[in-house]
Amino acid sequence: MQLPAAFFVIGRVALYSQSVRRYNMKVSVIIVNYNVKYFLEVCLHSTLRALEEFESEVFVVDNASRDGSLAYIREKFPGVVLIANQDNKGFGRANNQAYAQAKGQYILFLNPDTVLPEDFFQKTLAYMDAHPGAGGIGPRLIDGKGVFAPDAKKSFPSLSVALFKGTGINKIFPRSPYFNKYYAVHIGEHETAAVDALSGCCMLMRKEAVEKAGGAFDEDYFMYFEDGDLCYRIRKAGYENIYFPETTVIHYKGESTRKTTLSYVKVFNEAFAIFARKHYSKQYARMFMLFIQAGVVLRGLLSAIKTVLKVFKMPLFDALVLLINLWLIKEFWTEQVKGILPVPMHSVYLTFPAYTLFWIVSMYLNGAYDQPYRGVRVVRGMAIGTIVSLAYFGLISPELRYSRAIIVLTGVIGSVLLLALHEALYRIGIFRLVPYDALPRKAVIVANEDAYLNTADLLKRVHYAPDIYGRIAAAAGKEKALADLRHLKPLLATAGIDEVIFCINGLGFKDVIEHMEHCGRRYEYKIHLPGSDSFVGSNSSNTSGDLYTADRRYNLAHRSQIRNKRVADVVLSGLLLMALPVMLFLVSDLAKFVTNCLQVMAARKTWVGYAPGVTQDLPPIRPSVLPPYNIVADYEPDDTVRRQMNIAYAKNYNAALDVSLVLRNLKFLGRKG
Repeated sequence: MQLPAAFFVIGRVALYSQSVRRYNMKVSVIIVNYNVKYFLEVCLHSTLRALEEFESEVFVVDNASRDGSLAYIREKFPGVVLIANQDNKGFGRANNQAYAQAKGQYILFLNPDTVLPEDFFQKTLAYMDAHPGAGGIGPRLIDGKGVFAPDAKKSFPSLSVALFKGTGINKIFPRSPYFNKYYAVHIGEHETAAVDALSGCCMLMRKEAVEKAGGAFDEDYFMYFEDGDLCYRIRKAGYENIYFPETTVIHYKGESTRKTTLSYVKVFNEAFAIFARKHYSKQYARMFMLFIQAGVVLRGLLSAIKTVLKVFKMPLFDALVLLINLWLIKEFWTEQVKGILPVPMHSVYLTFPAYTLFWIVSMYLNGAYDQPYRGVRVVRGMAIGTIVSLAYFGLISPELRYSRAIIVLTGVIGSVLLLALHEALYRIGIFRLVPYDALPRKAVIVANEDAYLNTADLLKRVHYAPDIYGRIAAAAGKEKALADLRHLKPLLATAGIDEVIFCINGLGFKDVIEHMEHCGRRYEYKIHLPGSDSFVGSNSSNTSGDLYTADRRYNLAHRSQIRNKRVADVVLSGLLLMALPVMLFLVSDLAKFVTNCLQVMAARKTWVGYAPGVTQDLPPIRPSVLPPYNIVADYEPDDTVRRQMNIAYAKNYNAALDVSLVLRNLKFLGRKG
């Protein structure tokens, strides 16, 4: 007897209803956090908004963050289930910790650097409920500039994918279904379709499908492609992974991890290799590994070349300019001014590189290559380099000396020449400098009037905040505003605005996403929450996120000051070891003093650091020999005083402070720390 089709439909619905009754709530959201508390704040805010109509729970698993995330979450989001790890468990294991407790029919694995629109769950859950064969669903993704992020849909690794993705060839042919197969470019950006794999940054999974696939994430993967592995197992269990562009999510890629380094390439390709060994035949996996290794080597070479050009492009250019300048001044001085014999070439070979190195190192240590760019650092570096070169001139053998005037003239003319060339090359786009006087940029704030006034006042306390050009009304009508949101794009172009700050106060996250896409990549965008001290955003999918915050800003968090601290440590250690006969009468434990000097030079310790026990939320530094204050015998400051001294040290740090504290605590340099 042939049963009617309606019988099978009713049966399938009945089975689906039974599966729904197995779960205590509709959806569980799992977020793994690591040192991105302000991005997590926006993520949680948008997630809780989107969950308002649904019975749900939200987990945050913190992988031993050092930025105060735990206290921040407990204060701002007391309803969130917080799992605090004592060390970094990795992405997969941390997700599994929350998954083991999750009660939802659906599980959303979500990165902390994402922003959901208000209708995210309405649309995705409706689709999943209507399509029981869908095991997972992933939204369309955009980056912090409103540009489509192709990793929203992906293919499983193959030999060609391993080679082209591993070497970066796929970036040369981004629209090619063959070369860029990894990003499933054969499926349109706005086309709902089944794909091999979804992006783990925002992946809504049917828990029943995950259980049939053997559980959530394979913990053999510490980071990268755990999502691909899960999607593969979902497919093997008979379900589909759906790319669903009916809803769009912001992903500030680069916040939770750094994706442009050689170490990223290596770890990512190792994850590919784990996948191949696990799911492919031995012969295919062996071939796959060869392609992986070829990709790592080639990508490593390309990455090294790119890093050298990026980091050393300006110093190498300056060195070339100074060498040419030295040569021309030498020729002019010996032939036109003095009329003497030419400088011997062996003298040039032995001295010119040394002088050039002194100038370049001096400019580097004076911050000439730090952003924002300041010409005074170039001049100061050249002046100090000239003095060092003259001192070196006096120490070398007489047959290598020719004229101090050549060094002095090169120092003076070279300073002027470098300033002019830096400016010219910046203007034509070869050097990407951030001129000191170019800050701040112009920005508009999208907000109601009260929120605008509060936000503008907060920005006055923010480092490098933009100039506020005016307010854009969030609702129709522009009373006391430059315009409303309907005219945002033409106003930005007309007024030459650089940045848009969206206040989530009467404005939805969906509105923010739509206007970012409408206005385009030309502008920068920030999101500000009511009651928050931060403004978060990102300039592209390839850069770290952008962050303004009214929190304390610590000098010790700046790369230039970390560098200066290291230089001070090495120089002080060298000088103290040279003064060993004198230190014999000053320090209480000479052996420990020498050990401290060697450990500081080996970067295992620093001379001055934080007082122990009260270092939460401060920039990390090495263990120290001395605390950041003058040591007084038989007196130990309490926790409150030490905490305040630690904050002051990190906030106001400069290398001179270390030198001063070492000199004032000489007799304690033999202490254990």
